[in-house]
Amino acid sequence: MQLKNPAFGFLLLVLCAFHYQRLSAQTTESEQLVESPDAALLTAKGETGFVPVTDEDLERRLAEIPGCLEMRATDVVKSYINTYVRIKPDKAKIMLGRRLTFFPLFEEKLQAEGIPKDLKYLAVVESALNPKAVSKVGATGLWQFMPATGSEYGLHTNSAVEDRSNPVKSTEAAVRYLRDLYGQFNDWALALAAYNSGPTRVNSAIKKAGSRNFWDIMRFLPKETRNYVPAFIAASYICNFYQVHEINPTIPDLDEQITGYINIFDGLSFRSISDATGIDVDVIRNLNPGFKRDYVPPSTDGNYVLLPKRVMPAFIRYLNSISDRAYAIDNNETYINSTMGDGRYWKSTTNAGKQETLDQIAQRHGLIADHLKTWNGLSSTYLNPGQEISIWNPVFVQRHSEIKIEAPAQAKTQRVANKAKKSETIDNALEKNTGVVPSLQSDPYQPKQAEFQFHTVKRNESLEDIARQYATSVESLRKLNGTDQIRFGMRLKIRQY
Repeated sequence: MQLKNPAFGFLLLVLCAFHYQRLSAQTTESEQLVESPDAALLTAKGETGFVPVTDEDLERRLAEIPGCLEMRATDVVKSYINTYVRIKPDKAKIMLGRRLTFFPLFEEKLQAEGIPKDLKYLAVVESALNPKAVSKVGATGLWQFMPATGSEYGLHTNSAVEDRSNPVKSTEAAVRYLRDLYGQFNDWALALAAYNSGPTRVNSAIKKAGSRNFWDIMRFLPKETRNYVPAFIAASYICNFYQVHEINPTIPDLDEQITGYINIFDGLSFRSISDATGIDVDVIRNLNPGFKRDYVPPSTDGNYVLLPKRVMPAFIRYLNSISDRAYAIDNNETYINSTMGDGRYWKSTTNAGKQETLDQIAQRHGLIADHLKTWNGLSSTYLNPGQEISIWNPVFVQRHSEIKIEAPAQAKTQRVANKAKKSETIDNALEKNTGVVPSLQSDPYQPKQAEFQFHTVKRNESLEDIARQYATSVESLRKLNGTDQIRFGMRLKIRQY
């Protein structure tokens, strides 16, 4: 059929192209950043400060990276590196900072399965280490799981959680998936290609090429998958050699670098975690993007919660005070008291032994080489015998309590009187406006066992809303307050301290 209207034909072509794009495989974060396959862009330009790299430099550096793939310096590899170095350096800085938060977790889970730890760079390709990344086709999280694959590997999505954005759960799932793919192909390059486009397409390309070598079959793969292994090589390069290109990562606070995690089964709000540990809710939120409503819902399978390692003793103590379940810390002997430093971290030094690597020193202190490279401004993991290395150590919090500075007796007496007067004024106003007698006594010396966490009811708020906000049950709220009828302005008991 011949189209009589050329404009209509053009519009139809555009719509078809758009439809094809929506149905195509997911586009990775790194793929989106690449603007040109030009391999000649890795040169200095004006006053940008970028360091040029020759083919010889690139090949030599790639050869220094221990890994499970053949690290070829192809034109596509150079194009991806150029994106990190010159086109999108600001995004590279953010990504390189995030590696200090997530690489320790990745290495732990990869090593536990006997899988090469350099596969951690796959998450750089997939999400630029953004746990909240969502592709245009719905792939989500650090490892960009599609809903079906995520569900197959135990990742749940509902109104309260998005396990694909949970750093611990999604990493465990990704490691198992990679292990299964390697078991099918017995080659890591092919396993990575299958991670991107699925095993069926890789098997088809193998048959067409008559080879099981990625570089031989890549011409039979979809374009994105052809570029996937080169993108992985470029991610490995930039994470190891960013300093020679004068890229300064955006370094997160030590509380987001030195972390631990625990699987909890009880419902718990972020505010309760903050009260128990002293950690700001924003930090808890940053470390736990898999929870949608600032609370951890109760679960028979448990939910992983990631926190600064220094507050884990206090958090465990709090969990055991509210739960019938007994929680414990692995390697409890490492959680010791310390009064050194600023109250959060203290710095120690160690000297490298003969033929000792940065990896070995890091493992000895429960860290990774990336930590020590950053803290010491190192560009390599190789050390000279006797070289001094600085290490940040957490000051473990056994029980969190607010810091209070005692004033002179007269000032303290006046402050208590003012507080009591203010509380009485607020209570009288609340009773006058709502007809509700406040359940919190204004006596500042009330016994400890009578102290509760409270919530003031907002407009159009139900018991179900409040229970969900504080990770408790409606029945518990009813029993504590002796009613199932609430009104605006009413002050509800949430739980006893």
